[in-house]
Amino acid sequence: MMNQASELEFRLVSFDSMGAKSSCIFVKTPDTSILIDPGAAILQKSFPLSDSQKQFYLCSAIHKIKEEMKEAEHIIISHYHFDHYMVDEDSCKTYLNSNMWIKDPNRWINHSQWGRSRKFLQSLSRLKGTTLKYSPPMQCHYKDPVECLPLAFSMDFGDYQKRRDELISRWRKRFVKMQKYWSSEKWVEPVSAEIHFSDGCEFKIGNTRVRFSRPLFHGIEYSATGWVIATIIEYGGKKLLHTSDLQGPVIEDHAQWIIDENPDILILDGPPTYLLGYLFNRTNLDRSINNIIRIIKESVPELIIYDHHLLRDPLYRERTAKVWDIAEEMDVSIMTAAEYKGLVPVVLK
Repeated sequence: MMNQASELEFRLVSFDSMGAKSSCIFVKTPDTSILIDPGAAILQKSFPLSDSQKQFYLCSAIHKIKEEMKEAEHIIISHYHFDHYMVDEDSCKTYLNSNMWIKDPNRWINHSQWGRSRKFLQSLSRLKGTTLKYSPPMQCHYKDPVECLPLAFSMDFGDYQKRRDELISRWRKRFVKMQKYWSSEKWVEPVSAEIHFSDGCEFKIGNTRVRFSRPLFHGIEYSATGWVIATIIEYGGKKLLHTSDLQGPVIEDHAQWIIDENPDILILDGPPTYLLGYLFNRTNLDRSINNIIRIIKESVPELIIYDHHLLRDPLYRERTAKVWDIAEEMDVSIMTAAEYKGLVPVVLK
């Protein structure tokens, strides 16, 4: 089903609520067609389905994504987690028929994605019959990214503040190590003129404008999972924003950025409540909930698709109850991808 908003149309291809880890959307305007994050991965062991059922949903998601890839003139990859891109040979062959806008593999990237991005570009290069090219590092000095987060660092977290300060100090050291790595290792170059490193860039085709955010933390400050690129697509006075993996968003400045963008359609990944008490704490869940409430109240989007991460938890609705209540009060349409398509979220079946 394609939703139409002043001829900016979108189709929700694959999301967690539909049975596989994914956040894939197809966008079409009279000028062009765009596929964002063509990837899917199997749901976690704790998800309430049998292994065979999880595999069925994963195969279904991959099939649908590959069909959409064939139609897309542009393909966007926000980061190199396997639920956001595919690396099999058939997919790589299809990529080469499109313009690609991909996360910069040389900076604002963690160790695992640094390696994955190079393997990915090597595969594309091999299929084109070319050799992947490298260059010396093009940047040696990096600003501490938390300097761009004045709202987050003006917050008082009460009893948790001391622990937060300790963690931030520890994680800052991890960032320093990473920026030294970016400054010393060889950089990889784009495989062809059709492959672009997207961080902070934009392109325009006819009356369609596509913009990419600066690198944003994948979740909390100094996240070990790295950075992602959000996508904004504008046409005919309508704006769609796909957050990728901001996890809520957890960070107050990321929420403010969304409010400032003022999207009509917001494809928002929710907090990973299924990790609560393990890799995600109550303070950051509360931050995430408060931030989406701010977005609802101050931006008032026409539609919010609230999915990915969040829909891995059978208790997702209870744990984010305030969000749904505020949306109803503000008459903001908020739903999962499955619900938008008239389906029951798989986690509730």
